[in-house]
Amino acid sequence: MSTIKVDTIQTRGGVSEIAIDKLKGASSASSISVVAEGGTNTTNLQQGLTKCWYLDSEGGSSLDSFNVSSNTDNDTGDYTKTFTNNFSSDNFSPPASCGQNTSFFVVNKARATSSVTQFNIFHNNTSIDGRQVCVVCGDLA
Repeated sequence: MSTIKVDTIQTRGGVSEIAIDKLKGASSASSISVVAEGGTNTTNLQQGLTKCWYLDSEGGSSLDSFNVSSNTDNDTGDYTKTFTNNFSSDNFSPPASCGQNTSFFVVNKARATSSVTQFNIFHNNTSIDGRQVCVVCGDLA
């Protein structure tokens, strides 16, 4: 295999932008480091991506999602999301918030490599159906 080394690649029009449909890193686990917003630090592209997110209705049904294969309504305000692609461990971050009703908050009840369970609760410790919004960050298996 040959290696091509260049400083800048330009399109025929002279613009330094290239359309690429697949990009693979050359370092550990094919990870790609990109220059961060400030221009001096770098960040790992795979580590910085959201791996799952969802937006639920007041009754717990999914309005929109990414990497969620199913939604189980366990009880009032208690829902389990099963992932389409599992995480490598249950050490992922599933911060959640309520979307419309600010009189309750969302609590992470359980995490597994294949799912996350969260429930809505009032300040007086009673459950309520309400809109859940969640973004999950972590390493996929």
